[in-house]
Parts: sequence; C-alpha cells; structure tokens
Amino acid sequence: MSVLHVNQIARRVRETFQKVVPQDDLNRNDAELDTKLQTRCLAAYAVQSLTECSIIDAGGAVTDGGDDNGLDAVYYSTAQNMLVLVQSKWIKDGKSEPDSAEVTKFCKGVQDLVNSEFDRFNQKVQRQQSSIENALSIFNCRLQLVLIHTGKSDLAIHATRQIEDLLKELNDATEIASFENIGQERIYSMMAESAAGGAISLEFGLASWGKVEAPHTAFYGMVTGTEVAAWWKQYGERLFAKNLRSVLGATDVNKQIDSTVQCRPDDFWYFNNGITITAKNVEKTLAGGGNRDLGTFRAVGAHIVNGAQTVSTLGRYAGSADNLAKAQIPLRVISLSGAPEDYGALITRTNNTQNRIEARDFVSQDQEQHRFRRELQMEGIEYHLSRSEGFKPSELSFDLEEATVALACATGDATLAALAKREIGRFWLDIDKAPYKRLFNPSVSSLYIYHCVLLYRIVEQRIAEEVSANSRRRGKRYGVLVHGNRLIASIVFRRQQLSPKLGQGGLKVYDHGATLNVLVDETVDILAKTLSDRFSDSFPAVVFKNPTKCRLLFTACVGSSQQLSFGMPLAAGQSPQNARTVH
Repeated sequence: MSVLHVNQIARRVRETFQKVVPQDDLNRNDAELDTKLQTRCLAAYAVQSLTECSIIDAGGAVTDGGDDNGLDAVYYSTAQNMLVLVQSKWIKDGKSEPDSAEVTKFCKGVQDLVNSEFDRFNQKVQRQQSSIENALSIFNCRLQLVLIHTGKSDLAIHATRQIEDLLKELNDATEIASFENIGQERIYSMMAESAAGGAISLEFGLASWGKVEAPHTAFYGMVTGTEVAAWWKQYGERLFAKNLRSVLGATDVNKQIDSTVQCRPDDFWYFNNGITITAKNVEKTLAGGGNRDLGTFRAVGAHIVNGAQTVSTLGRYAGSADNLAKAQIPLRVISLSGAPEDYGALITRTNNTQNRIEARDFVSQDQEQHRFRRELQMEGIEYHLSRSEGFKPSELSFDLEEATVALACATGDATLAALAKREIGRFWLDIDKAPYKRLFNPSVSSLYIYHCVLLYRIVEQRIAEEVSANSRRRGKRYGVLVHGNRLIASIVFRRQQLSPKLGQGGLKVYDHGATLNVLVDETVDILAKTLSDRFSDSFPAVVFKNPTKCRLLFTACVGSSQQLSFGMPLAAGQSPQNARTVH
C-alpha cells in the first residue's frame, strides 16, 4: 500500500465525517490539527462501518481528546447489542504500525471502562456512562474492541500479546469480547467495496429452486451447508457488512444450529429459518440448463442481510464434512437491479425486525406454569407468561422473567445466580430438565414464587438507591452494585430469616424491607472487600458472570458452615436441616 492510498482514505473520511465529529476542543492554530481531525474521522468511520449506524451517530460517538484514556470512540448499538470501543491512529506514511505503548493505553482504557472507572475519562465518555453500564449489564451484549489505523496490518508481538491477554480476561465467564485490527489495507478494501456497490461475488448451487419475477427478481431454493461454510472461509464477516447483526458468538441459538448439524443434519431445513441475500445483480448460469432440480447461480455485490448466525456457525463447524453436505439450508437471493436506491436497506431492516420466537415463548407449554397462573389469579395476582409490550409490573403483577431470576437467586446456588446474570435464556431452553426444572416443578408453590419476586424487588430497589447515592460512581463497591445484583440477591436470600414463611398466606414481604436493606448493605460491603482481596485485577462485569468465582464470593459472604447442598428452594415451613437435596 502507498501514501496515495492513505490520501484517498483521508479524503473519503473527511468528506463524510468532518462536519459531525466534535471539534470544539481543537486549537485551530495547532500544527497537528489535520492529523487530529483525520484521527477522529477515522474513528467515526470505524463505528459506522461496524454498526451501520447513522453518520451523525458515528460522529457523536467520537471521544478522542484530552483524557480520553486510549478510547477514541465509544458506541453502543442497540440493534446489534454490541458495545464498540475504538482506538484510532492516523499514520501519515502508511508504513509503520501503532506502537506497543499506544496499544497498552488502549487496553488500560478498556479495563478502566469495564471497571466503571469513569473519572479516568473525559466528559465525552462520562456522558455515555449510563448507556455503557447498561450495555455491560445486558444479557449477551458483545464487546467489540477495534484498533483502526492507516499503517501496516500486522501488530508487533508485544502488542498482540497484550490484546490476547485482555481478551482472555474479558472472556473468562463467556465469550463476549472480540478484537478487530483494521489497518490501511483493510480500510482501503472496505472503501473500494463500498464504492463498487459491493465487491463480493458468490456462485452457488440451488436445489429445488424457483424464481420470483416481479416486482423484483429473486431466486429461492436450498443450498448445502458445505457451500455456506465455504462462503465464510473465503469472506468472513465481510458477508454481513449490511446486516444489523454480525457474528454473536456462542449464543443459545448458535449452539442449537451447531447441534442440529452435529446430530440431525437431515432435519436442518425443517429447523432453520434460512438465509436472505441481496445482490447488485443475480443471474442463473448455463450449468444445469432449465432443470429446476438443481441450478447454478451467481450473485454479484452480494450481502447476507439475514442468517449471519447460520452462516458463521456452519463456517466454524468442526464436525463431519458429511454432516455439512447433508444439511440443506433455505436460501433467498434478491436482485436489487432496477430497485429503488433504499430498497436493500428496507429489506435488511424488515428481515431483522419481525417478531421471532424466543426460548421463553415455549414455557407456555408447561402445565405447571398454568397451575401457577391459576392459583395466583385466585389470590388476585397477575402472572404473565407470554411476552407482552403492555405488561407493567406492580405489587400484584409480575412476569416469567422476573420469576425466573428471583427463583434462581432463591436456590442458594451461586452457579444459577451467575447464569441468571450471564444468559437467562438458558433456563428456558429445555422445560423438561435442569436448570428449568430446578426452578419450576410440582413441589414449588405459586405463592412461594410471588414472595420470592417481592423479596428480590426489595434487593433491587436497595441496590438502585445505593447506586444513586454513590456520587463517585467508581471503585469495587460501585462495580459490585452495578454488576453483582444477582449474586447479592442470592446471598440475601440465604441470609434472610423469612424462608419458613415464604409461600405461606398472609406474609407481607415488604414489612421486612428495613431488615433486608441492612442485609443488602452488609453483603455489598463483604463482596467489595472480597473482590478486592481475591480478584483485584478482574473486571466485576466478568466476575459476576463466572460460576466458579461467584461460588467463592458466595461462600465468603454466607460462610461455609451455612452452605446447603445445592438444590431446590426451601419449601414453606422447611428448615435448612431437613431441606431435601436434589441432585
């Protein structure tokens, strides 16, 4: 690559982002003004390219400046459930790479951000504090670290090792963080592809294919897992440049996709929603003639706008090649030739925003849940099983998600508290076995669930009060309050004295609020101290999703002598000494 390419990149990013990146802190007489502007525009380009957000939002995400602590842009994409952290470096000659000191600063900034050390950042970052903390607390939120620069693509060994160590720590509990090194060559390729309307060309076979003539040409049929895996190996995440979601990692859905290929490849077509591709142009080749059993097609300027998880999971599949060949995937390929300019974006948006079935929706098939709801209705309490936009929690109403979290915390099993924090959807994956059956089974009473929800709400309310009272909004105690709510609740459930009464009629849980608040405060103090003593270098956002570390913290708070064999919640009137252990 050359200085010519650097100059072309400079012109493109300045034309697009200069008017929207912050400039009020720049000195117009600064000899480095142009470089600083280029750096900020490049950071905005990284955000916009990875998230498909608006140009204005990308410019607003730029945090470069004094006290940026190594982070030049921070942006949370709600559509992709992804927090993007960017360091941008403008290298004029295009020949060197970011040095180790710059990468060290970036890694330290990421660590401080995840640890809620917001006083170490400038006001541009601090203004996003609530959004960042909310993102880090959301189930399955991904953390995308980005180093974008106009230098050589390869990083030095020391810098690479720092990134790898940081990712190892962030992914301690579950795979949430990934890293993108976007050098000059990659930037130029991305821009060239965009200017050409999409440079990816896919050639593939469609079995049992059909054609839609109007209003826009499209083909549909079945493609093999082998071909789909080959797309991933050749193009990787470039396939999803226009998708609202890129690769989400080891989610429940992706694990199911992998399991289907592994165990039931012949059923893949029946179990999978398929893939949708838009392309600048789509044509059928001469191979196969006019036979509809199998046709060969070429899509020029192709983008996968729905089905990214299917493609990436098949691409990473490490099982039998025969299984991939057996898997048939539904595929639609839509030609944008002659379509309105925004039609491709409209297809992308509508294909990714229609209502979809989630694991929790299948809980309504459990007859025990219907028993809980009927019994609670008799008590004048509403229990909402189905997802509903109109649902509003109140003292006499709660839903399945709140019940699941409360019961997980009530078990006395720190592993389930960690799971409720990390990936609540796993509780509902299979309603015929654990962990679902640990919480919802014939031995559990409806009033027990209701009382657990009320107790859990008191804990959450106290935590919210303590967060509001923490004016510094930093440190281990603050990290415990923000990220440790599930474990706090689990410990409070173990230490409180209401267990024999939970599930009994006439119990007014809120009358015990003052006592429970004291337990919450004591628990937070012990957790903060234990966290500092044992996991001082770990991120609270990660620690409280790690089952092993949560068990250690749990034991430190309740004492090993108070530990029960992990099993079902205590039934009404049951003491720890005669509690039934469930294995």
